[in-house]
Amino acid sequence: MIWTGRADEAAALGLLLDRTYADAAAAAEHPRLLDREFLIGQFDLWDNHLLPAVAAGTGSLWTRRAAARAVWRRLGFVAGADHRAWMADHLDGLGFDPGTLLGSAWDGDRPFRSQDGRLRPATQPLTSESAALIRADYDLAGGGVEGARMDLSGQDPARIHGFLKLSAGRRYPAATGRPPELHFRFDTATVFGFPHAEPGSVRLSGQPAVVVTPDGVSLDVPASGMDLRLTARGVTWYPEDDLWHESAAARSTDAGVHETAPVLPQHRSPAGPVDTLQTLQLLIMTQLRMMRNAWLLRRWELAAAGSLCRGINAELFRVRPEALRSRTAARRLRAMAETDDGLSRAFLRRVGRKMSLDVPEVPGAVPPAPVRITVGTAGPLLDALDFTAGRLRFVDVVADRTVIHLDARRAGRDTIVILVLDEPRGCAPLTVTPDGLALARRPTLTATADDITLTIPLPGGDWTAQAAAGSCYVD
Repeated sequence: MIWTGRADEAAALGLLLDRTYADAAAAAEHPRLLDREFLIGQFDLWDNHLLPAVAAGTGSLWTRRAAARAVWRRLGFVAGADHRAWMADHLDGLGFDPGTLLGSAWDGDRPFRSQDGRLRPATQPLTSESAALIRADYDLAGGGVEGARMDLSGQDPARIHGFLKLSAGRRYPAATGRPPELHFRFDTATVFGFPHAEPGSVRLSGQPAVVVTPDGVSLDVPASGMDLRLTARGVTWYPEDDLWHESAAARSTDAGVHETAPVLPQHRSPAGPVDTLQTLQLLIMTQLRMMRNAWLLRRWELAAAGSLCRGINAELFRVRPEALRSRTAARRLRAMAETDDGLSRAFLRRVGRKMSLDVPEVPGAVPPAPVRITVGTAGPLLDALDFTAGRLRFVDVVADRTVIHLDARRAGRDTIVILVLDEPRGCAPLTVTPDGLALARRPTLTATADDITLTIPLPGGDWTAQAAAGSCYVD
């Protein structure tokens, strides 16, 4: 085999990993364009594939390409449509045929058999036919809202995506089991109405109505105080139901399929500094994945990861003698530990604790932290922020917590304000539309000894959310 100096399949894996860090840095630099769900999907891809990718990229000239192709096939199989397109664009730019390297995608549209032989549901488009199956299998009257989320991505035009999670009762005879939940997901919503409420205060009072038009799908569910409404270009649904195999929907489907994911190649961890560097990257990805919890989104961590790992794998995956690769990895580790960026070094100290990395602390480099909302802090918390072009970008409602993200500016730079409201009180419905998320004026935050109140002025009127306690975070 002759090494031509061009990126082979293994080098392409390293460049994709570097591209992930570059995307994290770009999201930190331009928060209005931050797509949280897509970033989480990127980080998730490396959970099971980072170590096999490094093993392929640092393997011998005779094994690296075959091992890398196996990793690419597995990535192509497990990735969703958006992330598969992201990888295809990467490969196409390097001169590879994406279809050949990525192979076939997992067919997630068909029910499948679990290891115990039970038929399990698949995510399906919400249609008039699937709505009839929902009404046949589940009784929503008396159920509740277990969770609701709207997440804004992009700037012009902005795209609203998210989910609605409802509890329901079973209509079909079944053994006693955990109550089912119906999950509805959407990618481009034009209307989404849901409540911010204390647990158990919103009860569903009827069956869902589904209307399908050439422009999209509308879902309406009657509830106490308000009707839950969702209109989007496309909506999917999934029953989280341990006994789904006994349902009418299961009886109407085929026998189910069992697809086996491509097998990752057996790999042996490299020794010395190369092993330290790959383990450190895995810990960094694990930390970044914490942003799936919306209250833990930290732009400074995204920026630090992008700074520390910039171009790291273009070097690591290059064909070179093992001793030279080891010296390169050691040099990169020293550069990371000696960076002048105080927050990057603080991030390295945090993720490297499990490895006992020797990272000197930078005096005065203290990462930002959430501030509890109290009678004394509520007034000043938002004073230093400019909401002139602000917007409501994220709301996540679960039983005991509501998380809200607002776009704002601080010291002339874009930022994201993260408000966490614990133990929600009252029942304030929120209806969002793509053109109704811009802030009409400054939000207000007040607190008493008993509760806190957040008022967000939107074009359609003020939305007020109350809770027993809360915190505010800005970086």
